[in-house]
Amino acid sequence: MKQNGNYLLRGFRIEKLKISNTLVPWLALSAPLFVVIVAFVASYSGGDKVYGPGINPWENFSGHVLVGWSLFVFPIYLSLQSALYAGIEHQIGAWAYLYSLPIPKWATHVSKLIILATLMAASHLALFFLAEGAGWILGLVRPAYGFQHYSMHHLLATASVSLFVAGLGMITLQWLISLYFKSFLVPAGLGLFATMAGAVSRGFVASDVSPYLWPTALLNATLEMNEWRFGYLLISLLFCVLISTMGIWLLRRKVTG
Repeated sequence: MKQNGNYLLRGFRIEKLKISNTLVPWLALSAPLFVVIVAFVASYSGGDKVYGPGINPWENFSGHVLVGWSLFVFPIYLSLQSALYAGIEHQIGAWAYLYSLPIPKWATHVSKLIILATLMAASHLALFFLAEGAGWILGLVRPAYGFQHYSMHHLLATASVSLFVAGLGMITLQWLISLYFKSFLVPAGLGLFATMAGAVSRGFVASDVSPYLWPTALLNATLEMNEWRFGYLLISLLFCVLISTMGIWLLRRKVTG
């Protein structure tokens, strides 16, 4: 067990060094920043039509941030991020070299999945702090909206963590697609198609089976946490384990076969 942990730690360090001088880490911040900026501009310019005495402006603002993130930006950003990350190996044909290192093949793949999941976790952490900061700024520049009189810290924090966990199935699936196919367009295109198809089919029963819709399905179109469908957290975790296990086997066969 200790030896396996050492292998995984070694692989993790290699992956960390590999992405340190690329655009990959910056995307983890730019994606949530984009969502928050859009919500900020919408609230800043049109808040006088929505906010008023006795109305919690955080509800409308948080709804824009969470729905925009979970339905569109998260899956599209993940698709681009995973394709960009995997492209580091594909572009230079580094698989043979990676498999020649004194690290088991499973550790190579799992470390890549951990890096990708860590980047997604960092994005959700950034989403929380950026949303909180944007609301604070709105309270300063638009005091009539009333942001400074209310807060939704607990809801935004819970949503950020829950959306990440609900997206683990999608993250693992994109990890497998990105590493299996050499072309950047395949994982990016499939992710974009799945996102658009999910947005169109949202509400139909069949859409519930799409990992790309599980973060949105968790929110259940409401900010009332007692109505959120937390069962998708378990579904996503189980799917993550299944796909990662199957993915390691498929990737080993692809490279060595």
